Order: sequence, then structure tokens, then C-alpha cells
Amino acid sequence: MPNRSRAYSLPALTCLVAVCSAPLAHASGFQLREQSPSAQGTAFAGISAGGEDASVVFFNPAATAQLEGFQFSLGASEVMPSAKFKDGSASRAAVFPSVLRPISGAANTPNAAHAEALPVVAATWQMNRQISLGFSLNAPFGMATDYDAAFIGRYHARKSDLAVIDFAPSVAWRINDQWSIGGAVVARKATAEISNNVDFGAIGAALGVPGALPGQADGLATVKGDRWATTYRLGLIYQPTANLRLGLSHQASSSTRLEGTVHYDRVPAALGAVFRDGNASAEIDLPATTSLGMQWKVSGAVTVMGETARTNWSRFEELRVKFASGQADSVTHEAWRNTWFASMGVAIQFSEALTLRTGLAMDQGAAPDATRTPRIPDGDRIWISTGLGYRFTSRVAMDLAYTHIFVKDSTVQLSTGTSAANPDFFRGNLDGRYQNQIDILAIQTRMRF
Repeated sequence: MPNRSRAYSLPALTCLVAVCSAPLAHASGFQLREQSPSAQGTAFAGISAGGEDASVVFFNPAATAQLEGFQFSLGASEVMPSAKFKDGSASRAAVFPSVLRPISGAANTPNAAHAEALPVVAATWQMNRQISLGFSLNAPFGMATDYDAAFIGRYHARKSDLAVIDFAPSVAWRINDQWSIGGAVVARKATAEISNNVDFGAIGAALGVPGALPGQADGLATVKGDRWATTYRLGLIYQPTANLRLGLSHQASSSTRLEGTVHYDRVPAALGAVFRDGNASAEIDLPATTSLGMQWKVSGAVTVMGETARTNWSRFEELRVKFASGQADSVTHEAWRNTWFASMGVAIQFSEALTLRTGLAMDQGAAPDATRTPRIPDGDRIWISTGLGYRFTSRVAMDLAYTHIFVKDSTVQLSTGTSAANPDFFRGNLDGRYQNQIDILAIQTRMRF
């Protein structure tokens, strides 16, 4: 029995790795793209080629060389996602008698996603004609979902809460009127808390525990973890003419070993030796993103912008969990795909004080149909954005932006397989579809001195 038990004690930390590596968010995979309220108005078109304020430092550290004096941006983006599970069905593995295979529960759920306010803090300082310094505090990854105890997919997911915060000082060098380069060192803090039900009745029945029946002894597995990591950003700006500017930036990947604690509630006495509270760890890989942006000043009042970005999600091939108790590693294959983001936008300056913006974007989902889970109801997206900037004085301005994101309906098709080594064997087969959408409202105050 010790060898078999290794497959039964995995649910909690496997879910922790899943939420830190692949949750629903507001760009592809679990990526967030809400670091500049001014750029949000154009769906972030052209942001890698520079911007009007200090918030551009997150996207391209070289762009700070374009900003004069001392500039400061402070704001927030309220992200309001909706994730509704529809037409769900679930069943246990075929090793159980047919009368015990159906999993009861709510086949349709209300919104499982949580609204989150994301910070925007950035500052730049032009020391001299050649050198500029910058700093940003942003959330590049994150999500929050919560299902109740009656959810038909409760063995796959209950609560999922992830926050990643970056602290990034940067420097830019203006080589000449055409070329600028820059770089940033990033200190990254990740915090996660997740939970899911565990079908102790089904596990006990499979182990031959007298009187154990599937669905009759549900427990709860909860994990919490946090970790610091370091990474970097690089940027390049090229301005061939006074009216055309191009930008290239690279947000590097990061890897860190997340140290977590596993806690089980309502564990039957007969399974106490298998489901033990304790320590575990997992390697967390956050992907790299490379972006190319363009800004073309068509006239004195109109600027047309474009952006394309590639995120390296293919590095997320598997989840590997290690246990302090010495149990064998748990490996789950994910096989995510690389994704593209592309946007076009326009900014029209109606007066010295007022600028109106609008933009359209397309954003690919990272999770394939075969590996999508209730923690990761990812799907292809279309953004429609609008915004305005208003300058009160030569030193103080404000930006407002609104975005609606249409998310393509996606499916969940999880299978128990035929072996207890499959991580979903005791979570059950799960089928259903998701109807998702996202609204984002952002505000920012910017100052220059």
C-alpha cells in the first residue's frame, strides 16, 4: 500500500502549482496587461515604442529616455472578470460500480472569478541628456476564482488566489537622437492560496477501507505559499524620423522554487497516514514576453499605433511536485502553447488639454482544450478599448480608460484515465463549457516636474 498511496496524496500541492503556473487572467494564460491606464485606451498599441508618462517604464525601460525632468504616475486598474461554468457533467473512474460513478453537484455556476484592483506606480528621472532612471511597481500575473462546495467540479478546484508583484528599478541611455537602450532589474514576489475537495470515500474504497463509499467522505485540501524571485527587462527605441518611432522590448522569464504547506481537513482516520499535513515544493516558471511597437504621427493631432507580442508559454510543459516526506514526484503534463497578442490604436489630440484614444486587440489563449481545467478557463480574446487624457496644467494630467474583453467560449474535458497514477483519477471525469468576459476600468494621475 505505501507505493499506491503516493498517487493519492497529491491533490493539494498539484493545485498550488497549477494556480501559480496557469490560472485564468486577463491576457493569455495567467498574464495581466493592465500596467498603464493611458496605454489601455489604445489597447496597449504602440506601448513598446514609448508613451506619454512614466507608466511606460514597465513595457520598455528604454522609453524613459524620451521623458523629460521628473515624472510620476499613480493609478489603478479595476479588473472585473466573469467566468461562468455551464452544462457540467462529472463521473468517477470506471473501476467503481456504475451506481457509484455519477458525481452530483451544480452543473451551472454563477461568476467564479473575483474582481481585483491592480496598482500602477511608476517614476522616471532624466538625470541629463543621456541618462534616465526609472522605477515601477506592477502586477504582471495574477487571478482569483472561487467555487462553492456544491460545484460539480469541486474535486478539481475550489478557491484559487494568486498575486505576483514586481518591483523594478531601471536605467536608460539615450545614445543619440535616433537610438536609446535600457534595462531593469526585477524583484518579484509571488503569493498563492488554493483549495479543492478530496473524495476520501473514493480513495478509501480503492484502498479497501471497510465501509468507504465514493462521495460519502469529502474533505478539503488547502495550500498557501510565497516566494521571491529575480529577473530582468531589456528595451530598445529607434526613431528614424520625427514622426515615426519603433520599440523592441523583452520581459525575461523567471523560475523559482515555491515552498508550500499542505493542510487537509476532515481526513478519515483510516487515511491519516496517507494524507498528512507538511511541506512540499514545486518549480514555478513564469514566461518571457517579447514585444514590438510602432507609433506614427500622421498629423499634428493624430497618432496611429501598433503592437505585437509573443509570450513563451511553451516552457510550461509539466507540473512537477516534490514532497518533503520523500514520496515520489507528481508529474502532470500541460503542453501549453506560445501565444500572440496584436493591437492597433489611434490617439487624437483635440486640444492642448484633451486627447481621445481607442484601440482593438486580439489575444490568443494559452491552454489547449485537452488540458484546460476549472482553475484555467482560458480562451482566445478580443479587446475593445477607449480612453481619454486630460491635462489640467503643464504639470498635472489624468487618464481614464475602459476595456471590454470578449472571451471565446471554451471547454473542459478532463478524464480520469485507467490508472491511479493519473492525477485526475480521484477527481473524476469533468466536462463542461465556460462563458467568460472581462471589463477593465482604469484611472491614473500623472505629474511632471
